[in-house]
Amino acid sequence: KQLYQRRVREAVVSTQSTGIPLAGFLFSAIGSAISSKLSDMYGRKRILSYCIFFLFIFAVASSFSPNEVYFLVLRCLAGLFEGPIFTICIPYSVELGKSSRRETGAVFCVLCYNMSIFMGAVVAALILNIVGWRWFNVIMACPLVLSFLALRFILPESPRYLVVSGQKDQALVEIKKMAKINGVALPVFLDVVVHETPDLGSISALFRKEHRKETVLLSIMMFTNLLVVFAVIMFVPLALYSGFCGGRGEVPPHECVEAETESLVLLSIITFASVVAVFIGLASAVKLGRSISFKIFATSGFIASLFLFKCFSTMTTVVIFFIIKLCVTSFNIVSIIVLPEIYPTCYRNMGVGLVNGMGKVGIMVGSGVVYALYYYSPLAVVFLFSGTLLVSTLASWGWGKETKSVDITDVRTECQGEDSSVDR
Repeated sequence: KQLYQRRVREAVVSTQSTGIPLAGFLFSAIGSAISSKLSDMYGRKRILSYCIFFLFIFAVASSFSPNEVYFLVLRCLAGLFEGPIFTICIPYSVELGKSSRRETGAVFCVLCYNMSIFMGAVVAALILNIVGWRWFNVIMACPLVLSFLALRFILPESPRYLVVSGQKDQALVEIKKMAKINGVALPVFLDVVVHETPDLGSISALFRKEHRKETVLLSIMMFTNLLVVFAVIMFVPLALYSGFCGGRGEVPPHECVEAETESLVLLSIITFASVVAVFIGLASAVKLGRSISFKIFATSGFIASLFLFKCFSTMTTVVIFFIIKLCVTSFNIVSIIVLPEIYPTCYRNMGVGLVNGMGKVGIMVGSGVVYALYYYSPLAVVFLFSGTLLVSTLASWGWGKETKSVDITDVRTECQGEDSSVDR
């Protein structure tokens, strides 16, 4: 009984110590949902540029916080503007590209996102213990400046969004700008037919009969998979520090300790699975189709998690985690490809935002629960991995819609039910 009470107290203290990142993830989910509706109503480029600008301001400001309260507030504000960036970039990239190559834009965004996570782990292993967390935070925020400049002065607004929002003249301007940048010749008499839709940013449209099942299943799958992805990131250094093996391990003392370089290196190896998964997920989605890819990756990840119940060497355990992260990240790649194909332009960002918001909640749960569970029982974390991946596997086998050949060319038809050709 005394051991149980001590474990509970340690779990509570551990959960309190993770309160700041959890609050950041919560505000990230809120920002993702709000900005999705705003970007459907006021444009992808405008809302995205605001988010990048304020994320940089609050991220840098938090690095010089005088105390924990200021840091918490500033990280929450940073999270509010961080969440929308990835959510908006996916449909934005799809809408800027050709319909026949729509996977490329979305997957390239994910590749850069996953490479940034991998590079973050590498940079942390190299300089975190040298420069300290404050300057490390500043260094990691600097690429936002380049993103902001590229968005403001190079990238155009989505012509597809401009069409469904009734902005014909601006749509033509942006199409011509894109053609000039890419060296493409346009027809002499270029024109588009526009008609405003009342469904811009509609959340109720996501739960209509034609979208209800897919919205629910995608939300479940995104929640469970991102929970596992970030739970792995939080769990591996803790497990290596405490000698985890087959669900058993010494509970480390609850105190701030310097992260061991070896643990950070092994975490970098596992994180590299996110980069590899981009190409595997894309290849599978294109060659095999979206539906079968869901089932393959979800089932493989669940089977791999079962091996965590057996004790292996440290390197073998790292390999198991690498496979799990490879499977769940490949699964997420397919999800990100599917999302813009399920929803029409007029409320595409709202759909992507809702599902990604559920993913943010999964990140919050995965990042926060791991510490509390590990201090109670390392075996409980293994059950968390396997149980969560089982739910994802069941959801994937419930998915029956194949969107590989879906045509997203005619944005007026998909939002208005009328015939019109606007894909130029």
